Amino acid sequence: MMSEFKKSILLGLTLLTLLFTGGEGVYAQSNEGYVAGIVRDRVTDEPLVGVTVYFEGKNYGAVTDENGYYSIKRPQGGGKLVFSLLGYETITAKIASHAKMDMTMVEATESLDDVIVTGFAPIRKDGFSGNTTKIKKDEILKANPNNMISAIQTFDPSFRIQQNIAAGSNPNASPEISLRGQTSVAGTNLETQDISKQSLSGTSNMPIFILDGFEVDVEKIYDLDPTRIHSINILKDAAATALYGSRAANGVIVVELRAPEAGKLRLQYNTTLSFETPDLSSYNLMTAKEKLEAERLAGLYDSSTPSISPYTNGYYQRMNNIIQGVDTYWLSLGLRTAFSQRHSIYVDGGENNVRWGVELNYNGENGVMQKSNRNVTGAGFYVDYRIGKFQVKNKVTFTFGNSNDVPFNSFSDYSHLNPYLRIYDEDGNYLRKLESFAGYSGTLVNPLYEIHNYNSYDKSNYYEIVDNLLVNWNITKELRLRLQMSATIKRDNSELYKDPASASYGTANLALNGDKSVSSGDSNIIDGTLQLMYNKSIKKHYLNMNLSGNLRSTQYITEYADYRGFPGGDLTSSNYAAEIVNKPTRNDQRTRLLGFLLTGNYAYDNIYFADLTGRLDGSSEFGSNKRWSMFWAAGAGINIHNYQVFKNTALSTLKFRGSYGLTGKTNFSQYSARNLYQLETGNWFPTGYGVYLSQMGNKDLKWERTYQLDLGFEFGLWKDRIYLKASVYNAKTVDLITDFALPSSTGFTSHKENMGKVRNLGVELDLRVRVYQDKDWMVQAFGNFARNKNTVLEISEAMEAYNKKVEEAFKNYNPTTSTNQEYAKPYLKYYEGASMTAIAGMKSLGISPSNGKEIFLKPNGEVTDVWSAEDWVVIGDTAPKGQGSFGVTASFREWSLFTSFLYHFGGDAYNSTLVNYVENVDLSKENVDRRVLMDRWQKPGDVTTMKDIRDRNITTGSTSRFVQKDNTLQFSSVTLSYDFKPALLRKAHISMCKLSLSANDIFYLSTIRRERGLSYPYSRSFSFTLNLGF
Repeated sequence: MMSEFKKSILLGLTLLTLLFTGGEGVYAQSNEGYVAGIVRDRVTDEPLVGVTVYFEGKNYGAVTDENGYYSIKRPQGGGKLVFSLLGYETITAKIASHAKMDMTMVEATESLDDVIVTGFAPIRKDGFSGNTTKIKKDEILKANPNNMISAIQTFDPSFRIQQNIAAGSNPNASPEISLRGQTSVAGTNLETQDISKQSLSGTSNMPIFILDGFEVDVEKIYDLDPTRIHSINILKDAAATALYGSRAANGVIVVELRAPEAGKLRLQYNTTLSFETPDLSSYNLMTAKEKLEAERLAGLYDSSTPSISPYTNGYYQRMNNIIQGVDTYWLSLGLRTAFSQRHSIYVDGGENNVRWGVELNYNGENGVMQKSNRNVTGAGFYVDYRIGKFQVKNKVTFTFGNSNDVPFNSFSDYSHLNPYLRIYDEDGNYLRKLESFAGYSGTLVNPLYEIHNYNSYDKSNYYEIVDNLLVNWNITKELRLRLQMSATIKRDNSELYKDPASASYGTANLALNGDKSVSSGDSNIIDGTLQLMYNKSIKKHYLNMNLSGNLRSTQYITEYADYRGFPGGDLTSSNYAAEIVNKPTRNDQRTRLLGFLLTGNYAYDNIYFADLTGRLDGSSEFGSNKRWSMFWAAGAGINIHNYQVFKNTALSTLKFRGSYGLTGKTNFSQYSARNLYQLETGNWFPTGYGVYLSQMGNKDLKWERTYQLDLGFEFGLWKDRIYLKASVYNAKTVDLITDFALPSSTGFTSHKENMGKVRNLGVELDLRVRVYQDKDWMVQAFGNFARNKNTVLEISEAMEAYNKKVEEAFKNYNPTTSTNQEYAKPYLKYYEGASMTAIAGMKSLGISPSNGKEIFLKPNGEVTDVWSAEDWVVIGDTAPKGQGSFGVTASFREWSLFTSFLYHFGGDAYNSTLVNYVENVDLSKENVDRRVLMDRWQKPGDVTTMKDIRDRNITTGSTSRFVQKDNTLQFSSVTLSYDFKPALLRKAHISMCKLSLSANDIFYLSTIRRERGLSYPYSRSFSFTLNLGF
């Protein structure tokens, strides 16, 4: 008995000894000849999966499993063990004397640039032939902390927000974006009379946006909190975008948000406080005295003209106002210095197996025009659960937004009102109507009275709920199955209401004063992807394959109605309307997209690499005979800098790559390929309502397709201290979807057809130079450049019909008597061999010094003074010869400075200011540009660029005289930041504190003197940002 007791005591002591010594002796005995251990993240202490472990100089290795465990055979004589993982610093360590060797790894900030996020799976940059641009969160925040989309322009010269000189800085204006030029032809409605270039802007050249693996609209990206971004990847060529097949011809913008991290509880608070001031520097309007003199010179008060003699008394009335000090600066009225604020709180934490995160954010953006704003509030919850070989991630976000626009008032409604008009009465209140002088029969509504005293409004709101689910199953070390699901519910509402008391209404029928338009929209989107991913590394060979299927279902339901006649400004309910102008109309549009994808990426010794992508898409949007289409891409490249001969030399990067492929896109409403029937609700038949065929479909309608060749190289010296990236591309888009004219006997004027071809040729350059660097200082300069040449290779029948309609619209134009300003617009026309951004009009030889009339040159070489739309030619092209950005980044210890400039040159623009406010201007009704006095012809012998000042009401048609070179330099942003030292923050339990001051749109220089911000002024913004971490 005692012997058994002693044995038990001895065994217990032995076990305790092994416990406190870590069991290394047992480990070594059971794993003799091997080294094994667990690799963890040094910060989070989480096991790292997929770490490559190998001995230097040996051709075998191991990869850590889901628990971070590895085991590798120990070579004779020992050696150094290398631990390598993408995104982490590589570690080389001598093996220990015992068999157990655990390791911790630190995330490498620089190596994050080595991964391209495509929305499907990360791809190593060195082994990828696609053309991409990667932008990190810090770069976005430095370029523009308030507008992420605007900031992207700084880092990719081919990504451009199309300049809209009318919308200015309106916070509710949706940006029109293009990437590598235009590929779409506008669908022309041959039944309408709106053939202006503005009416064709519905054609979208917009790239698609992918947020955390799912397609979203541009509004979602616009309202996104920039501090939550991890990175943005711009996919441009076929090798990069073919993953999205039928949706990718315009490019893909992939936005990746930051995921929660394991470890102790963390809290981050971010706030940006900003104010905007109106930028009115482009306006050059007359003072009251100058304006009255211009009217006199134009003959407005010439008593020898009996028909306008009443104006004589009006002259003295206006002069009396000027003598009394009336000189109203209308430009500043109705505007304000706008204060905006953005706040966000993010809390995350968790253990190795469970991570979670909670976010709250608010963005209150006020515009510089009174009563204009946009407010967005959001909340989200994120959970990441890992057990064994499975990982489940789910994120639910809720967003609510509301906005207000200035109702029924464009900035141009009062910016050009005459400066000698009084706006206040004797008590200092706004006049309801402006003064009406002798000889002027019109009644001027005071827009400022309308804004401040009536209940007119233009408001909208939306809410959105998104649930994203991701499930990973690590079947083996090399094989992973992933399921991604997303469900989105969104509701939009908008109302436009005009107060019945508005001075714009007459007194003929007071019961019908007051108008209201309402609309609502419901969208439901289900998006799911199932992926099988395979990654294998064998010695010097690396293989990555992806097989996936994608299903996307969308439903958009819209309703709208118009009402008229309201009893009072506060009684806005539709129930109070006296009549229904347009009864409620409902549209229900549904689409289905099914796609199958196979990709392969192979690399040898990190030197040679190739990519192959194939995608089969089927869509309900296309004709029943063309539902399915194949899209593909192939690419290859070589990393010369990885040759052994270039190791430890000045050459750090030398990569050549190329790709060719086919992508597609849609460019029409959901049911354009189908026959549509509509209820005849206006008549009642014995059997009930009738139906009629409202649209003729096309069973053979298919995708617009783009074939794209892309070639490029990257070159870097001294660890990329000098870095140059260059690309050239040739993209040909065929089967453009346009309207095909039909004989009126069919009952229809057009239907959709695939016709027309367009080519985009371009070059892109990106240069970065680290000018100076030591332990305290770092100075880096950057610059990029892009050139795109767009050519219409083949115009369709619809384009030809449109061109003829433009000519027909000018049949009633008389260059000596016509006053309709619609005739002054430079309407778009299509020409084979020209650009889609070409400007059409008559070639001008200038103004005759003898009589102040314009002289033209016809296409046949004949000189004439008669303007005709049939003699139009291409007189310019708005596409620039080059565009891009440049700037400097500098840092000194905890301080950092960032500056950026945008530029473009070589393009043309039609100077609408010269047309509308110098030449085609009614001097009796509005203020004008000062150049009226300097540049208008006044007497024989004058050599000028503008017609006779007495032709004050005559409209000038489109002419090359108003086409000017558009060379622009814009100081886009400057940001000064300070990072507090961690040692100073520890006592306050603060892990991070950063302060930033920034300014955006500081100045704008252009070779064209024209007014910008016609409907809504531009602005300059100044911001203060605080980032705190606990």
